[in-house]
Amino acid sequence: MEKEKDLFSGKTEAYAKHRPTYPKEVLEVLSDKYQFNSKMFVADIGSGTGILSRMFLENGNTVTCVDPSDEMLDKAREELKEFPNVQFVRGHAESTGLKDGSVNLIAAGQSFHWFKPDKAKVEFKRILRGPNVVAMIWNDREESINSFNAEYERICRKYSPKYHSTGSMSVSEEAISDFFGWSHDYYEFKNNQELDLDGIIGRYSSASYSIPKSDENYRSLVTEFTEAFSAFSSNNKVTLKYNTRMFVGHLK
Repeated sequence: MEKEKDLFSGKTEAYAKHRPTYPKEVLEVLSDKYQFNSKMFVADIGSGTGILSRMFLENGNTVTCVDPSDEMLDKAREELKEFPNVQFVRGHAESTGLKDGSVNLIAAGQSFHWFKPDKAKVEFKRILRGPNVVAMIWNDREESINSFNAEYERICRKYSPKYHSTGSMSVSEEAISDFFGWSHDYYEFKNNQELDLDGIIGRYSSASYSIPKSDENYRSLVTEFTEAFSAFSSNNKVTLKYNTRMFVGHLK
């Protein structure tokens, strides 16, 4: 994960402003099914600008944001400055810098695909204590034809040579099952994001695979996003539809 931090260099503002949040059902499931409560300590691994961390902080949890990027952590400090129960650590999934048995739950939002699973698993077991829960969460764009989602996907594939598909689609079910020792649960929730045209461009720009403004194809990309937005917008907004996918298991 350490080397992947450079893929998001210069993208922190767009990431914080234009990435989707996570639905409340995430907390409801963790509380109802996994003995999770507001007094527990959470490590958000690959925390980025703190979007997932905010959900746990608003729940009352003490949260440690762990990320390899100083740029991302600085933005997270700015975004989460109103919370006294948060700390920030420069680290990565394979070496978090956290103490043995210091957290009850490890959360990873949009980040597991950057991990080295075998080494991360050893590290997670070291820092976990009861109930020893790991929750891996992705906002995956819904695949649907004749929709703005379909146009967004088409444009990403056309102009982004490094495009690796949406969210967890780049991770095999086998890799996830192997990480959890073939014992985990799966949940899926609907999650929508309304954006204006600037928001759509910003959402694209926040991705690791996005091309920069200096790219010769950038103006054409913006033109196609503008045309797609015009075709599907209502009240100057379009809706990006997501399926929030959550894989949860115990590591002991």
